[in-house]
Amino acid sequence: MNEEIENKSIKLETDYKDQAINMKFSDNLTDSRERGYILSAALFAYCASQGLDKQEVIEMVNSNYDQFTGGASTSLFSRL
Repeated sequence: MNEEIENKSIKLETDYKDQAINMKFSDNLTDSRERGYILSAALFAYCASQGLDKQEVIEMVNSNYDQFTGGASTSLFSRL
């Protein structure tokens, strides 16, 4: 039984007025773990293409992680 695999997509849009990045997921991309896998893979691929080494990526995450995990009023994830 061969099931055809559906393509899935994530569209990113900048919103400079509200200082946000809006993400739109395709209707068939509902699993949050799969969303996270795709987004993290895209981030690491981008970092590698820009020539960042592992230490630079670690420092970037350490410097900015709190912006994404803060309380409901401050977390960038609360806007998703």
